[in-house]
Amino acid sequence: MRLASILGLAILLLALGGAPSRPGARAANAGTSRAVGPTGVVLPAADPMLTEMQREIERGQHDYAALVQRLAQARDEQEAFGIEDEMRAQRTGTEIALLRIQSAYASRAGNAAFAAQLDRAIDALIGRNAPRPDAPQRDRGM
Repeated sequence: MRLASILGLAILLLALGGAPSRPGARAANAGTSRAVGPTGVVLPAADPMLTEMQREIERGQHDYAALVQRLAQARDEQEAFGIEDEMRAQRTGTEIALLRIQSAYASRAGNAAFAAQLDRAIDALIGRNAPRPDAPQRDRGM
């Protein structure tokens, strides 16, 4: 639940900070390098952490879209199930990458307790998705 809250907050902040500006708004604000929002208000300077997270989200979306295309072209159920596993792993990988970015920034800011909490969330995600050698193979048949 806490992990979902952290990711939700990060995504909300990205959405708020990434609002598209109206056409010509940058020209009206030519004296500064800061973006102007749709209402003409100068937006705050981009936060480096959020910028890095946005790049990671966009990379994840691109990779996921490629997997969706592969899934649409799957030759059989076995191949489709394999691609679905890749899709789950890719989404988890993006979550982990976002948490790592936040952890690194928390560490640099001197917030070791929050960085440790994020690192535990990362470990939990990795542990949840790691194949267990003693786990039986899932039956994919219907």
